[in-house]
Formats: sequence, structure tokens, C-alpha cells
Amino acid sequence: MRRAAGPVLRWAPLALALAWSALLLATGHGAEGWQRGYDLAVYRHGAADLLAGRDLYARVTERGHYFVYPPVAAVLFAPLLLVPAGAGLLVWDAVLVLVLVAAGHRLLRAAGVPAALVPAALAVVVVSDPFREALVLGQVSPLVVLALVGGAALGVCAPGAGGALAGAAAAVKVTPALVLVLGAARPWRRFAVRVLVAGAVLTAVGALAAPASWRSYFLDLLWRSGRVAPPGTTSNNSLAGAFAHAGVPAAAAPVAGVALGAVLVVAAVLVLRRGAGPRSSAGRGPSPGEGVRWGLAVSLLSCLVSPVTWSHHVLAAPLAAVVLLVPARGRVVRVAAAAALVPWLLPVLQWAAALGGAGGALLAQVRPLSAVVLLGLLVMDGPERHGWVTSDGRRLTIRGS
Repeated sequence: MRRAAGPVLRWAPLALALAWSALLLATGHGAEGWQRGYDLAVYRHGAADLLAGRDLYARVTERGHYFVYPPVAAVLFAPLLLVPAGAGLLVWDAVLVLVLVAAGHRLLRAAGVPAALVPAALAVVVVSDPFREALVLGQVSPLVVLALVGGAALGVCAPGAGGALAGAAAAVKVTPALVLVLGAARPWRRFAVRVLVAGAVLTAVGALAAPASWRSYFLDLLWRSGRVAPPGTTSNNSLAGAFAHAGVPAAAAPVAGVALGAVLVVAAVLVLRRGAGPRSSAGRGPSPGEGVRWGLAVSLLSCLVSPVTWSHHVLAAPLAAVVLLVPARGRVVRVAAAAALVPWLLPVLQWAAALGGAGGALLAQVRPLSAVVLLGLLVMDGPERHGWVTSDGRRLTIRGS
């Protein structure tokens, strides 16, 4: 009995976190009435418009929002119409929880999180604001983040499966296509090619399913971020949002965000090449743990570079924080990761909106800054933390592994 009690107690934090999330959903606490299932309804409308042959981007919600995904997303959302609207959010959220627990467990273990700490780490992610918001809205973003990170984790050992996952994430959300920068390092090139192929095939499916909407999206709407929201919206977590909160004019903030984002991308690529290059010549490649690290880094980069990034897009932030908090790391890394995690556990953006003025604008900067800190910790947390694998799949242990 005592042996059985250990595993039960180990999973208790996750069970409590899920119960707390269910309570919040049932009571509506911490969310506005319009948010419940709002994005899921948009997905259903997009799928319905696709099947009816209508323009995917002509429908406007009662709050002035549009379907903002590429046409292939509407194809993938079509099965939602098989579920009654009243039960849709319940089914969708159940899928989100199951995928997070199953995929998150494997990713955290690959990243070096001890088995005994995985349930507690997952509990932190479940109660984080990005996942809470995704559950309330019925968002697809957690699936996109997990597909991107999972694809990168498989990137070298199984580039076909990894490329398919990451390519699907890129096809649905576009910004995860930034994962192609991993191809700058030789061990990742087969993976990058497969991401490109998978993304292109899925994008072509969207073109065949809705050619007029496809042309409209990729030739016009994709480049008009103002159609989604102004960069200065308090809940915008991107670099463009940070610049806008700091007083940069709305027209210039996205340009400044992309410019700084490009600097971060170049810096990450230089670190990637420096870490992977010498090892590739010896026939070794990154381990799944390295893939998790770089997948999280790319996900954070895509959120920072995007003109508009809502909280539910940034599930990589709490995931990265718990990965960086494992005991094997130094005190400085753990303290920095813990500090960067806090803004994703608290409703800081709601507080910023309520505060308003200069104080609210300053508070809204906390999350973009946190994402930059986590990105830096991930990029500089070198391969010696995870080890490398040889070309025949054997793990090479390096100091600190």
C-alpha cells in the first residue's frame, strides 16, 4: 500500500491543477462572459464557410474579429462540425488536456526533468495563464506549440515524423515556420527539409480547398496585422507590443519589433551553429533534449517576432521555465527562470488593463521581457546539459548530463 501511495501522491499536484482549471471554467472566474468558447466558435464558422464555398475571411464576429488562419486550418477544423456546438468546448478542452499531459510528459522527460517532478511541472503549466486562456477560449495554440516542440524533439532521430509535426504547426499558424532556421546547423538540415515539404503540402491542400481565400490570405491579409489588433493592445505580448507600450507609434512598433526580432534570430542561429557544427563533423547530432530546448526557443522567438501575440500563443514560456528549473542547473539559471515564470502564472495583463496609463503600460512590458529572458536562458543552456547522440542512436554523455 505504501508503494502504491507514492505514485498517487506524485500525481496529486496535476490532479489538483486540473480540478482548479475545471472549477474556473465552470464558474467563469477570471474570464469575461464573451470569452467562453469564443475562438472555438470562430473555428467552427471557418469550417462551415469552407464547406459552403464562402470566403473564409468575410465573416466578422460580434466583437469585430475574423478567421485569421490559413485556409488549411479550416480544412483541419472541419471535424469540429461533427460535435454538437453545446458540447464542443468540453470535447475540445478534454483533447487539450490529454495532449498536454501525454506529450508534455514525454517532452519534459526528454528535457531532463526527473520523473518524480514531471507531474508538478505539468501542474504549473496547467495553471499558467496561457493554458487557462486557451481552455476558456477553446484555442488551438497549445496543440501548435506542442507539435512544434515535439517535432523539434524528434528532429534528428526521426526527421520524417518530426518534420511532419513541425510542418503542421507552421501550416496552421505560419509563424512556427521560423523553425526552419534550425536548418542553419548541419545536423538539423534533413529535419528542416521535411518541415518545408510537410508545410508546403498542407498549404497546397488549403489552396485546393479554397483557392480564392488562399490568394486573399497570402497576398494580402497575412501582411495586415492591424486587422487582428493594434500593436498597443494591452494583451499583446510581442516585441511590437512592447515597443507600442513604450510609446513607439503604432505604425513603427511592428517594424521595430521585427528588427529586434531579427537580431535575436541571428544571435540564436550563431549559438546554434557554434554548438552543433563541430559535433556534426564527428557524426553526432542533437539529442531529443536539445530538440526540446530549441523547439521552445523557436516557439518563443515566433511569439516575440509576430506583430500580435496573445497569451495563449505563449505556452512555451511556462514550459521553458519548468524545463529550466530542474535541479541539475545552476542557482542563477533557476532563479532567473523562476522570476521569468511568475508573470505567466499571474493575471498581469488584466491588472495592466485595469491600472491603465503609464503604470499599466509598464506592467504590460513584463511578459515580453520574461519571454526574452527565457529565450536567452534556453539558447545559452548548452548541449552539455542534455548530451548528444551518435549517428547510430547511442547517447553520448558530456559533463553535466
